[in-house]
Amino acid sequence: MFSICGGAIVNLLLTALKQIDMKKIFIAMLAVACFSVHARGQNTGVKTDPNAINLTDKGNSYRLISIGDKLPRLFVNDREVPAARLNDYAPIIDKMQNELWTRQKKAGQISDAEKEQQVNNIVADLVSQKIILSAAALLSFRLDGGGFVVNGKKQAFDVYTRFKRKFITSPDKVYQFNN
Repeated sequence: MFSICGGAIVNLLLTALKQIDMKKIFIAMLAVACFSVHARGQNTGVKTDPNAINLTDKGNSYRLISIGDKLPRLFVNDREVPAARLNDYAPIIDKMQNELWTRQKKAGQISDAEKEQQVNNIVADLVSQKIILSAAALLSFRLDGGGFVVNGKKQAFDVYTRFKRKFITSPDKVYQFNN
């Protein structure tokens, strides 16, 4: 354990602390620090690449990466297939591409539903904060990292910052509504 965190330094400090009652505290703190450094380099969350799909078939491992209308990249057993040979793998690419498109479409629908829910939350906040009288009175709004406009009127900075803090989670996030 100590060799991971610089054994010479640890041994020197332990020698100095032998006469102090804090030796156990130091070891516990060192163990926590070593664990934190070790865990920091590991990815604990699983995130799926929306542009890639994996498949194992007949003992081979396939990975297809397809972004928009670009030529897909296919890896067989972790080796990239040259573009000129992709036709040799057409059946497997078609199978994987169809599954990938289905997954991407579903993810897009979920994203649209989440965005629609946030728009509804913004409208509810506009009404509750008396910026508009009712949801029916809302003609349009646009909220992004640069400002907040409701029914064609730019909102005060404090209103904008309140809504920005609550709804804008990334610099490219934009919510808009047009009736």
